[in-house]
Amino acid sequence: MDAEILSCGDRDGRPVERMARRPAETQEDVLRGLLFANRHTRFGVEHGFAAIRDAAGFQARVPVQDYEMLRPDIDAQRRTGAQALTAESPLSYAQTSGTTGAPKYIPLTPSMLAMLRAEQALFSDLQFRACPSAFAGKALGIVGAAVEGRLDSGHAVGSVSGYLYDTLPAAVQSRYVVPSLVFGISDYDLKYLVIVRLALAEPNIRWLASANPSTFLHLLDVLNGQRELLLDSVRTGTLDALGALDTPQRDAVAQRIRPDPARAARLDAEGILTFANVWPDIRLVTTWMGGSCGIALERVRAKLPPAAKVMELGYQSSEFRGTIPLDAETPGGLPTLHHHFFEFVAQAEWEADRPEFLTLDRLELHRRYYVLITTASGLYRYFMNDIVEVTGFFHRTPLLRFLQKGKGVTNLTGEKLYETQIIDAMQNTATRFSLASLFFLLVADAENATYRLWIELDDDRHPEAHVVAAAIDHRLGELNIEYRSKRASGRLAPLTVAWLKRGAGEAYKVACVHAGQREGQFKPAVLQYRRDLRFSFDDYLMP
Repeated sequence: MDAEILSCGDRDGRPVERMARRPAETQEDVLRGLLFANRHTRFGVEHGFAAIRDAAGFQARVPVQDYEMLRPDIDAQRRTGAQALTAESPLSYAQTSGTTGAPKYIPLTPSMLAMLRAEQALFSDLQFRACPSAFAGKALGIVGAAVEGRLDSGHAVGSVSGYLYDTLPAAVQSRYVVPSLVFGISDYDLKYLVIVRLALAEPNIRWLASANPSTFLHLLDVLNGQRELLLDSVRTGTLDALGALDTPQRDAVAQRIRPDPARAARLDAEGILTFANVWPDIRLVTTWMGGSCGIALERVRAKLPPAAKVMELGYQSSEFRGTIPLDAETPGGLPTLHHHFFEFVAQAEWEADRPEFLTLDRLELHRRYYVLITTASGLYRYFMNDIVEVTGFFHRTPLLRFLQKGKGVTNLTGEKLYETQIIDAMQNTATRFSLASLFFLLVADAENATYRLWIELDDDRHPEAHVVAAAIDHRLGELNIEYRSKRASGRLAPLTVAWLKRGAGEAYKVACVHAGQREGQFKPAVLQYRRDLRFSFDDYLMP
């Protein structure tokens, strides 16, 4: 790849380019800076931050943390203002789902927010370099709400993506077709109806961005499902549904829609509406490409203009931004080594409970690792339960690609089935049978020692379920020798398939969002234990 990609013409990239040549030294500097800044906090005093000189000392003094271990200090800092984790007081919090059912509130300190803005600015520069023509028109970006509510301490809670969107310079915000107030619409269906109507008002959309590609499929479902209403709105410049919005939201939307009879007539003459025939000038789509998102992305690609490029959004979560993709061709992204301290454990070693903690400079090509992070928001040696893979190197720094959540593993009889294997088997079978899958979920039934695969298709053609089940079962056996062994011995019962009605995947997503998952960062789990599934698909089963 172009080794000078960060140094050509942008001030944000040049320092990062230099740091990528010396990852070990850069990471040690970052760690020392974080520890020095927070040495007088309660956590810092308890763990001897002032005496730590390097990564080895850090690992010796600070045990691996998860959110529940940090929750008391996070709550104390939020409610009392005590310097429990960081010397800086958090300005707001990002909410995401927790493993115990209680939401996680991730602190956002001034330093962390500044880092996020700088990372976004650098990524914007790289997107421009990857596809300059995408910046010649309007942009449709979909994020979470910057403020979704207030905690008992009075702090705002919302999405990081919404905050970044809301704080863009005015000149940049003017390119976006959806004002930030729209993302705060509480009615899920109304929000997407308004987003689609605003997008229809701009024929010259050049760039699409959303964390999950399934969001783009939902936009098309709304567009075609509410076609008559939406085209009438384009024709007249009115939309009765705006009456349900609060005054600021209604005013922000109303001033952006106008009557356009010619556009309404042209779209009415089309068959099924897609990105290609509604916005033919789209040139860049930025979204997650890896893990379970790859399935939905293939469906999106088929509905884009031929000239459109797709660029990875990067590994990121409510806790931090982990990587910045460098271009539209290179797999993986550059770790944010200048802002956060990274540790890694080889996947097999972590799962065997014999972890060796590695720094960024010690990673090997094509190896898979669990990730731990230390950030300016007070997450110290924080276990992300994410698995990443090294896809290459930029200078001496490894490029990382998100593969799956670590919990995306089931084990009923010793088979240790992984999400990546399910995704491969589903892709292989979909190609073989020409299936257009919108959503799928494999559920491990421990009581009956079997797996059941629920699939929602994009059309009304449903092959024989037992034939598809046999194909997926066979492919899983090819990918996983233990699965094949357990199936051959009868310890694992045959996999079964059930077809779901249209809308099942979207209903599942809505339920997960209502349960506390971040909509903008929703990654559909494709592998779960039945005992952990909190959503009933019974009403969505095909007869």
